[in-house]
Amino acid sequence: MELLSVNLLEAGYPKQVVLREIRFKLEAGKFLAVCGRNGSGKSTLLRALLKLLPHLKGKIYLDSRDISQMKAREIAAITAYVPQVTEPVFNFSVEEIVSMARYFRQQIYFPRLSETDRKAVEEALILTETQNLKHKSFNHLSSGEKQRVLIARALAQDSPLILLDEPSSHLDLNFQLQVYQLLKRLQKEKGKTILVTEHNLNLCLPYCDRLIFLKNGKIMASGQPPEVVNRRILQEVFDLEVELRENSSTGLPEISLIHRREADQ
Repeated sequence: MELLSVNLLEAGYPKQVVLREIRFKLEAGKFLAVCGRNGSGKSTLLRALLKLLPHLKGKIYLDSRDISQMKAREIAAITAYVPQVTEPVFNFSVEEIVSMARYFRQQIYFPRLSETDRKAVEEALILTETQNLKHKSFNHLSSGEKQRVLIARALAQDSPLILLDEPSSHLDLNFQLQVYQLLKRLQKEKGKTILVTEHNLNLCLPYCDRLIFLKNGKIMASGQPPEVVNRRILQEVFDLEVELRENSSTGLPEISLIHRREADQ
């Protein structure tokens, strides 16, 4: 079943169109990675899928519903969003940050969490191994801990589709791996549908089911990782010559940069 369908999407701002002719589908329970250079339109795509841009043309369907006809609460019931960890927030505790995910379900201006809400928050903290942090200030956490908390908030929202904007940014190698292992667990054990934008191809390849390459706001290639990760496509997308070898633990292509000495250039 298709949880997300995008058809001939054009998106951006009144005087700056960023995305053109974007077309893809994402089935429920699948893991999709959208990759490309900085400025290729990856983050803009996520904002378009959340109906957060002033310029939108084409069609986006969430669970067979046209998002142009959906209210913010209805979109939130289907889609949770994990932004990049870049800016500080007000001095909320971890538990307060995660609990905010439940407020869209409330029908009053000053909601109180129900027992169901509290259980959802506690389960999200446990799944992301952040329950020991729940009384700490979010602003006092490391980048890796903050990323886990934001994923916990998305889980507490209890939406079937999770969008993540470059979840490996600002994280060390250990936390990068932990985040992707967690996302794969959520896909397999909780049936979540995952869509990430990512710049680190070697990191996301073993975890995604499908891969989309963006360049200058258009889709350059789309398919399963072994189908689209080759030197020709990488050269076209990144304007960069690379070497490919097989990763011994996954059997998938692994990308290495070619470092030429000055005398060779």
